[in-house]
Amino acid sequence: MRRFIPTEMRCNSLLQCFCRVVLLALLVCLSSCEWDPFDSDSKEIAHGYRLKRIGDPGQFAFLAPYDTGGIIVDEIGWRKPFIIARAAGSEYWDRIDTDHAEHIRISDSERTSNPKYRTIPVENVDMAWNQLKPHKRMW
Repeated sequence: MRRFIPTEMRCNSLLQCFCRVVLLALLVCLSSCEWDPFDSDSKEIAHGYRLKRIGDPGQFAFLAPYDTGGIIVDEIGWRKPFIIARAAGSEYWDRIDTDHAEHIRISDSERTSNPKYRTIPVENVDMAWNQLKPHKRMW
């Protein structure tokens, strides 16, 4: 006759024991780090270029693909294939051609006089953030 001992953890198979250990280890790892699996503080514009909320809820950084840091921006706008953004306190604009991964700086007068750039709607970064979808890029 077999006795049942409730304090004894029994596994029916080696695979079942292994799965329990792996699940426990995974839960410990996920709960002990600051990893955000849904990346709720970052929204992609296009081709990996994204806005990321930093520090103060009204402060955003513009990041290039695979970068962890970027420039703090006040104004931003986009229209395929261009993204233009002005860093906080800057008189120049960063112009990114997402089709060619080309980044240049342009003056405000060049932005308003060049037909390719002047039609791009520019707005406060807060407003632009609200237009972006969490897991859907613009193009």
